[in-house]
Amino acid sequence: MLKTTLTLEKVNGVNVPFQNGIPVPSFEPQTRGKITLNGEWQKRRLSMDHDFSMADRSESWLKELESREGDYVRGTASELWQPHTIPSPENKLTGLPEANAAETYEDGVWYRRAFTIASKNEGYAYTLKSLGISYVADIWINGEWVGCHEGGFTPFAFDLTAYLRTGDNEIRIRVDNPPWGSRKDTIPAVAGTDFFNYTGIIHDLYIEITPQAAIVRADIVPMDVSGRLDVKVVLHNRGNDAVQVGLEGSLLEADPEAPNFLQSPLASSLIGVPAVTDKPMHTELDLQPNEVKVVQFEVTVRDPKLWSVWQPYLYVATFRLTAAGTATLAQDSFSTQFGIRTVRTDKTRILLNEQSVFMAGIARHEEWPDTGRTAAWDRIRTDLEQIRALNVNMVRTGHYPNHVYTYLLLDRMGFMAMSEIPLWQFETEHYEAQDEKRLADQMWREMVFSQYNRPSVLMWSTQNESKDVWLRLAYNERLVRDLRENYNDGRLLTQSSAADQPGPHDPSMAPLDVAAWTMYFGIFHGGTYYEGTRQFLEEANRIFPDKPILNTEFGHWSSGGMEGEQVLTYEETLRALMEKGTLNAEGEDNPDGYVAGIDFWIMYDWYVNHNNWIDTFGIIHMDRGTEKPVAPLIRRDYGAITRHNGGLGQKLEGAANEKV
Repeated sequence: MLKTTLTLEKVNGVNVPFQNGIPVPSFEPQTRGKITLNGEWQKRRLSMDHDFSMADRSESWLKELESREGDYVRGTASELWQPHTIPSPENKLTGLPEANAAETYEDGVWYRRAFTIASKNEGYAYTLKSLGISYVADIWINGEWVGCHEGGFTPFAFDLTAYLRTGDNEIRIRVDNPPWGSRKDTIPAVAGTDFFNYTGIIHDLYIEITPQAAIVRADIVPMDVSGRLDVKVVLHNRGNDAVQVGLEGSLLEADPEAPNFLQSPLASSLIGVPAVTDKPMHTELDLQPNEVKVVQFEVTVRDPKLWSVWQPYLYVATFRLTAAGTATLAQDSFSTQFGIRTVRTDKTRILLNEQSVFMAGIARHEEWPDTGRTAAWDRIRTDLEQIRALNVNMVRTGHYPNHVYTYLLLDRMGFMAMSEIPLWQFETEHYEAQDEKRLADQMWREMVFSQYNRPSVLMWSTQNESKDVWLRLAYNERLVRDLRENYNDGRLLTQSSAADQPGPHDPSMAPLDVAAWTMYFGIFHGGTYYEGTRQFLEEANRIFPDKPILNTEFGHWSSGGMEGEQVLTYEETLRALMEKGTLNAEGEDNPDGYVAGIDFWIMYDWYVNHNNWIDTFGIIHMDRGTEKPVAPLIRRDYGAITRHNGGLGQKLEGAANEKV
């Protein structure tokens, strides 16, 4: 098996994620120097040996690759290469809402591109940042192998400083995407996985330029609703000389009226008035060659404006690294948006800022008919604006981590979110493979650390509809323990289990904060839309009386004249769910309720992996313009449910301030 590459290392008493020899950086965009690698590349397809691609990397592996694919590694014959725009899937897309409209290509491809660095500054570090390559990516710079990454849904980075040169440079990327179902150790793994297996450089790819001594990331956890913050700033000196630096931090209110609030991903473009804090954030320190240090601050924002549903009050933390003893000689700067909010459970309630909140959600696959899973700021924003117009207050982001921009926009638009890694319907053999390989654990950490400062993300989800309940229990226990003990961010932990795998008595819910199921009674498992759902909820509450229950999916396909059945399924299932809701269908508090949220499946129709049809569970067709009959009903019903401040209930008297 291909080995994982992410580890946690204790630095100044803090667990810091390391990958590929460097601390995992923030992937939130910055106003730093950048060499964009988007644009025209060349490509060559190749039918690859997937077992070879998934073998552990070693000197012997690289030698074997030279003998197998040497012409791809070093060949220059331009006539053998074809143009390809990056980012975009390798799969050809017609954009049509029909079977085989997206080309099934689950195999290998090589990409190459030349770029120029006018003058490589020896006092700077160069970091390759990829926001998503599917599935296994090996990277060469100027003929030298840099490293590899497995997993198509999470970002990763490499230090390229030693590989680049002044003048002409070349990058080559070998991508192999084994068909789902061909191996037990990939994620996703199941042949019938119900979303599309895109191949290639899916998201943005660029080289970020920083001083050798730079700010890697700043992780901010709100500790209470009074504005107390735990701030951890990771610094790294990639130079060969020791340096003395000063670190200066500032907290500012984000200006919701700023022209760039919904136009630019840059946190630095949102800055408003300074926040009033109880103490400054400043320190001076030494950084030895190649040393990583963590600087911790505990600071309180006076009279904080809390991030909440549809009230996205945000702050911007800015940090400057300067030569020690100076205030003007800036070496590096870093900005991140964050929100002050808390989330915890109180028996059957989910509390946001100590108030009971009801999640009126809709799921969304991050896919477009003409660009596949390749996302862009404007496309994401348009989707979320359309979702907001349905009176939705929570978005379940597919079955996988979405583009980093998605969560920045969820923050700014005041949506709650549930983020999940793509363990889709895992069987026993898949969990056994992950017990050995631990790629799932790595993807979990990559997801968490890439979204760490996002107030919109209230819940992490471990899986979707997997089947081996006892191995799933052990897996859930492992991930919960890892997060709570090593990098606790105060969020809630959940999963998305199928209601019939094994049923309401599911023991794998025990270590989680929220008990959550997909519910398709009358469709994929027994009972009827209303009675089956109602009876399941009652039994689940009997077994887990002190956990909120979350419905993570309900719905029906609309093709083949089934639009009326989609409406009936929605109405009858919603009726059962809201009878048990912590809010009733009129948006009023229900003291006896225990269903803390619902999530209709799904916003838009999408391509499925077997390619025999498109999936028509969507509220709106793939074109984003044609609503189905269920859409106005959702707009009406969700509007009633969320009419009191987006679904926030009454503050619970005597609620303690600690988080789960």
